[in-house]
Amino acid sequence: MRDSIPARLAVTALACLGLASLPATARQPDGGGALAPQDAADHVSEALDRRLAGEAAANIARLRAEGRLPAAQAGVIPKVSGLQWPLSRGQTPGTDWHGISNFVDLNPTIGQLRDYTCGTRTYDTAGGYNHRGVDYFIWPFSWMLLDQGAVEVRAVAPGTLVGRADGNNDRSCSMNAPDTPNYVTVRHADGTIARYLHMKNGSVTTRPIGSAIAVGEVLGRVGSSGVSTGPHLHLELRANENANAAVIEPHNGACNTTPSAWAEQRPYRQPAINRLSTHNAPPVQPSCSGTTMPGTDVPNFRDQFNPGEKVIFLAAYRDQAYGELSEFRVLRPDNSVFTSWNLDTAAVPGAQPVYNASYWYWEYTLPGNAPHGLWQWEARYQGVTTRHYFRVGNSTQAIPDMKGLIGAWFEPATSGQGFELHWLNDEQVLLFFYGHHDDGSNFFLLAQRWGRFDFNQEVEFELYQTTGGRWTDLDPAQIQRPGWGTARITFVDCETAVAELDGIDGSQVLNLERLGRTVGLSCD
Repeated sequence: MRDSIPARLAVTALACLGLASLPATARQPDGGGALAPQDAADHVSEALDRRLAGEAAANIARLRAEGRLPAAQAGVIPKVSGLQWPLSRGQTPGTDWHGISNFVDLNPTIGQLRDYTCGTRTYDTAGGYNHRGVDYFIWPFSWMLLDQGAVEVRAVAPGTLVGRADGNNDRSCSMNAPDTPNYVTVRHADGTIARYLHMKNGSVTTRPIGSAIAVGEVLGRVGSSGVSTGPHLHLELRANENANAAVIEPHNGACNTTPSAWAEQRPYRQPAINRLSTHNAPPVQPSCSGTTMPGTDVPNFRDQFNPGEKVIFLAAYRDQAYGELSEFRVLRPDNSVFTSWNLDTAAVPGAQPVYNASYWYWEYTLPGNAPHGLWQWEARYQGVTTRHYFRVGNSTQAIPDMKGLIGAWFEPATSGQGFELHWLNDEQVLLFFYGHHDDGSNFFLLAQRWGRFDFNQEVEFELYQTTGGRWTDLDPAQIQRPGWGTARITFVDCETAVAELDGIDGSQVLNLERLGRTVGLSCD
């Protein structure tokens, strides 16, 4: 279950008054919580191990008999390498909504723990189980993310599909749950095996056994099926398909001196803010209790407030530790500072020295004369600035001439990203996005929307990609326009806009500026 951190800690009068001229000072959270040590864990029983191994062995034998799978090379010691990250965001917002709760237990003695760094970020059980994999949990609001299918499970290495199961309950919340995970098993070219366990019901790949699996291919989505105490992926690497085959710990460290199996091994701790959000009431995240299944989270999200109302500001972390300062600011629509404060958990009564996952929230009351418009909730942590936008009051204002918005809108802080906007027939707007993938390659999106809108009104566009085109011998029948995601755009005035993008490639906020105006057209 999730640990509760002391709530209703001191609230300063400065916060309630909204004074902004004083420097940021430490302020205790009004409440919070954390992922408990027993959350996001599992048990791969000997019976399940034999079942997974038997299925894989039978399928491998059949594929070899059909000439579809080469035999393992004699004398070659299996050692998978070049592994890629196993998670990615889906069609809902949220990049890197993850953390790691457990690594492989390298100490075979029950009651004595040792992870690859010689630490104890792992577990075993009184029943004789040593944890054999890496547990990647999703956070915050993990049950909500599970229900949304928000986080995808991707193949860490290329191989052949040799086992899978789906259709099982995905809301297990106990070590006593039925031993029926939804899973995928992949055999790599060197004979090693990867097991991906506890996936969401209905999400497992439907590709047939024997299919070639590409690195990075989506295999399913994170769930909590089988013996599981919360939504997570259990990634388990084994030397071969046999039951009780040697476990492979892919990380290199002081207590595992074999070379890292990762293409780029991530640090043992990766402190980051997973999410900033605003709420109208403290969030509720259900806990596991016995064999009962939890309800969904009740985040109480809210991004629209009126002057005089209470706003709850929440920051959710992974790998947060003592001595790591977070600096917070709330900015008015004109970018002046409404209030600011900082946090070091070393000063919070009852806080632990380090958390796999934690969240904290602060309550502020907006003054009765709070300016209407788009506000910012901003955090700087570990050298990274994260922002969340919310609105106060009704600040919409009619745009005199929609055609005056025509032109290029770009993000000065990044290179080569922005929109081209066109207005047609006094009712139709066309939007073209120009950007780039994380690997640097360009990509383009388009959107179409009918209807006028106002300044400071959030306008949502459905974005689509175009595939199947070519320079010569164009065949219109080959053109496809799959959905990419959404853009929520607020035109603040004729020169500035804010765009919040959520789609296949991730989510981000662009603070746009007008590149130029069309002669003879004005939206003023």
